[in-house]
Amino acid sequence: MSSDLHVDGVTKHFGDVRAVDDVSFTVEEGTFVTLLGPSGCGKTTTLRMIAGYETPTTGRVTLGDRDITDEKPYQRPTSMVFQSYALFPHKTVGENVGFGLKMRDVPSEERDRRVAEILELVELPGTEDRAIDELSGGQQQRIALARSLVIEPEVLLLDEPLGALDLKLRKNMQVELKDLQEELGITFVYVTHDQEEALTMSDEIVILNDGRIEQRGTPAEIYESPRTRFVAEFIGDTNLLDGTYVATDSGAYLECGSVEFPVEPNPAAESGATLSVSIRPEKVSLEESAARNGGSTETDITLDGVVDDVIYQGNVAKIHVRIGDSELISERHVVNSTDLPTPGSECRVRWTKEHADVLVE
Repeated sequence: MSSDLHVDGVTKHFGDVRAVDDVSFTVEEGTFVTLLGPSGCGKTTTLRMIAGYETPTTGRVTLGDRDITDEKPYQRPTSMVFQSYALFPHKTVGENVGFGLKMRDVPSEERDRRVAEILELVELPGTEDRAIDELSGGQQQRIALARSLVIEPEVLLLDEPLGALDLKLRKNMQVELKDLQEELGITFVYVTHDQEEALTMSDEIVILNDGRIEQRGTPAEIYESPRTRFVAEFIGDTNLLDGTYVATDSGAYLECGSVEFPVEPNPAAESGATLSVSIRPEKVSLEESAARNGGSTETDITLDGVVDDVIYQGNVAKIHVRIGDSELISERHVVNSTDLPTPGSECRVRWTKEHADVLVE
């Protein structure tokens, strides 16, 4: 029997504030799904409704055929890792990890065996008798994870569990968490505001904004094909060109000030509407050019411009180019910094029409 998690039309009010507004999505059993969005977008409230710490104003939460909407947290086959870890400072590592098993009346011998096994899994074997305050932040995070996993939940819920770690450890833990999820085959629902973290770890991303879902899809779909301006700006860097969308029998194009170029037709966009096009910087190639004879074809857009600025970031450089009334950023991998263009020099930018996403909202 499938144990897919279903969030169906869930809404949550806090007084006059609608924190979550008619949110629906499915998490397939054994997958890693991330709820991503800025602070206040409703992602943690959604997670807490799945966990049972908040009750939906309307809507249902089901796991397989089981309606868990009104069940208490301890009645659900779920477990939650909190951002603050919520470890007991007066208990040992072993007592912290085994707490949930003790509350479920698991015999002490069986409890000790399962605690030892899970500590081995999170690479902290033999630490049962250590005090919590003797552990580093990364070790405490592992203990919080072990405590949630030892009760063998069907779904593990994680609320920004890496937020307190330094950047290097955070990146290491991202890979380790994904590897652990794949090894155990447990469904993970993960909350973060960190776009890179979501892209690194997730099988699917659900982007929330103002309590509603903006877009959901695989990391590649979200990054390469944003549907709205919010998603394009929130996920990674992008070039946003505003203009008038014009659809004809032979195709579509964007009038952007003094610049005009073809785009892929979008059935959701009305001809004559003012909208934006998103082009990722790495999709924009740049060539130094002394002649200002750029032109576009049906598939390739070529425009002449002037280099405004060059931002060197080690292995990559962001090159800002002024084209008429607009500015584009081209991202280039750096082999030799002396090969970068200089501000004020003429250049030519080029991208393929399929890499320009027409945003309808």
